[in-house]
Amino acid sequence: MKKTVLIVLSLLIMASGTSAELLDDLKAGQAKIKSVSAAFTQEKKTRLLSKPIRTSGHFLFRQPDMIRWEYSGGTNMQVIFNGYDLWLWYPGLKEADKLSGLSQYGSMMRFDVLSLSKDYAITAKKDKNITLLTFLPKAKGPITRIEMELAEGSPFPRLVRLLDRNSEPTIILFRDIMLNPDIPDSSFTFLPGKDVVIRERSLP
Repeated sequence: MKKTVLIVLSLLIMASGTSAELLDDLKAGQAKIKSVSAAFTQEKKTRLLSKPIRTSGHFLFRQPDMIRWEYSGGTNMQVIFNGYDLWLWYPGLKEADKLSGLSQYGSMMRFDVLSLSKDYAITAKKDKNITLLTFLPKAKGPITRIEMELAEGSPFPRLVRLLDRNSEPTIILFRDIMLNPDIPDSSFTFLPGKDVVIRERSLP
């Protein structure tokens, strides 16, 4: 019995150490990321609809907190974040939402493990050539679980799965990932025209 307990404890310690080492390596790799450009597809499942909502587009990120999600096709929406304010721009409708008080969400939108560790307990494990990350929130919020898959040698995820408080998942698949490309300031600047209806609100 004593020998069995010691074996179990040793396995737990080894697993914990492996997870910590994987996270340290990933943080070091992500610290070298200055910018990201990638195509993405997104799938949102909801109990209100029989089929998932599928969208696609292009993702841009530049240090420290410049983010752009540009949705193409029928969605035709742009999400632009400058580290303080988040713009939701609907070109076809000539409408835009300006959300303030979102600085704490920047790390989630750019998938930064070091920043996310402040609000999430993170575990990591290796499955063949894939690193699997699980994020569990330390306090109640709109997201109850985040999962990421990273290909070997890549500090940026190829898949992100978010579970909301209704247990409805959103899955994002990235492809054509480019690290540290030159991205101009204009990609993260939104200047609405006079004909655009703007709705402003602040989140706590």
